[in-house]
Amino acid sequence: SQDHTTMAHYKRDQASNRDALFGGASSGGGGKPRPSSTRSAASPTAAASSPASSPTVAAPRPSPRNKTPRIHSTLGSSSNTPTNDPQITPGPSSIFGGKIASRNRLVSILNGQAKIDKMAEAEDYRLKAKQAMTRGIFSKPDPISAANFYKRAADAYKACGENRLERLHRIASGDLQMGQDAYATAAAEYTRAAELAEISEETLARKRQECHKLHSDAATAWTNMGEKGRAAESTVKAAFGLIMGQELTAAIDKKALARIEESIETFVPDPLNRKRNYRRNGISAYDDPNADPNDQSAQRNALELAKQNIVTDAFAHETLFQIGAELIRRRHYESALYALGAGTASLEAEGFATVSLSRAYVSEIILTLAMGDTVAALQDFQRVHLQRTSYLSSRECALGEDLIRACDAMDLDALDVARSKTGPHRAALANLEPALRGLVVDIRVSGRAKKEKKNVDVVSKKPAKTAAAVAPAAASPRKSPPTPSKAEKSSEDILKETAASFEEMDDIMNQMGLGDGEEDDDDEIDLT
Repeated sequence: SQDHTTMAHYKRDQASNRDALFGGASSGGGGKPRPSSTRSAASPTAAASSPASSPTVAAPRPSPRNKTPRIHSTLGSSSNTPTNDPQITPGPSSIFGGKIASRNRLVSILNGQAKIDKMAEAEDYRLKAKQAMTRGIFSKPDPISAANFYKRAADAYKACGENRLERLHRIASGDLQMGQDAYATAAAEYTRAAELAEISEETLARKRQECHKLHSDAATAWTNMGEKGRAAESTVKAAFGLIMGQELTAAIDKKALARIEESIETFVPDPLNRKRNYRRNGISAYDDPNADPNDQSAQRNALELAKQNIVTDAFAHETLFQIGAELIRRRHYESALYALGAGTASLEAEGFATVSLSRAYVSEIILTLAMGDTVAALQDFQRVHLQRTSYLSSRECALGEDLIRACDAMDLDALDVARSKTGPHRAALANLEPALRGLVVDIRVSGRAKKEKKNVDVVSKKPAKTAAAVAPAAASPRKSPPTPSKAEKSSEDILKETAASFEEMDDIMNQMGLGDGEEDDDDEIDLT
């Protein structure tokens, strides 16, 4: 009898595992049998018919397989559809997913009796998963089967358009898969749950928290699997989940900016990034605070460790350039240059001279000039960019050279010709990121790029106030002199500032005894 009991228990476990892995409607898997349709249960014909009656008299059991389900194609429910406001920062899956993210939101939601049957099926899977994790006298919890049941329940809830239930079952499946070292499946479940959190009906603060936590868990799963590229991408999405929903041009708070810069280092460590000094928050994970700054061996060890952890996967640099573009839109130029430097280092580590590397070089030049640092742009152009032979014959090299020359000579006309849409560099400008093309227009021959004016209402009210204030003075015969145009005024101001600078230098030279006056006095002395 004991052997018979053991064999029966084995058969039940085998049927449960087969049902969990391959589907089916086996009732011996420990779960509840699939409930029949509510329409068939409420039908008087079905209630009156007996099992012993003839098959021709018995009413057929309605099922989704026997009739065509009513399907409603939509982007999601009307309450959880994300807003398409171009002035609001979207979710990280929209920023870094592109067309793939928008295509994944297109789901088919069931209606009517088909939805009721699907919800009952999902509930059945949930009960099976709960029973699979129950410890009995002759059984122990089975996390693998439970994770599969949770995943199938989440898929059923997805077909019904139940965002919250699908999200909860995705998280439960991912947690069980992580416990069984199934890191790839767990990362996929966490990522899907994070995408659902972006379009959920929760508050903005909770959506940011859930999106950040779930993408961080996915990054942990990819790291345990050894997938550095995917782990870095999930880390970037987790960082940008903290700024989801805020104004597109608003400044990023210090905590979120620190997370973004940490995610940049997961792609390219700071010892390999020439622009590491532009990092605004935090310190590098490769810097030992107890080491001597002048210790060459510690620096070599950090450099070797950085070379082992750099991400050189295909299209990894595009994520870094996208981060730089998002930071440029928010006027975080230093952090954006840090991201562009990481993207350039990733392309250089591949060892191939491509068009992407040329665009990366000219992007660094444009951003450095927009920051008002012509000297640094010239040094990078001469010491780094020109050392690569393939860059010398590129269109991006000609664009960067003309921009640097115009800013170095403070020639506004040459700068306008270099960045003109119909000028000789229109092809190089057309291949840049839209954020960088807009930044080229803001480059000045002296100083930092101007910020955009946001208070439009205040500017529109100024003429009314000025007219009211000038009205009493209009009767007086005095007339104000005509004001010069902005272009003439700016050129005159530049000339005045240049002349004042030369006069100040002459005064300093005279005070030091190196001016022209001292030379004239020496000429008057007769040494014979």
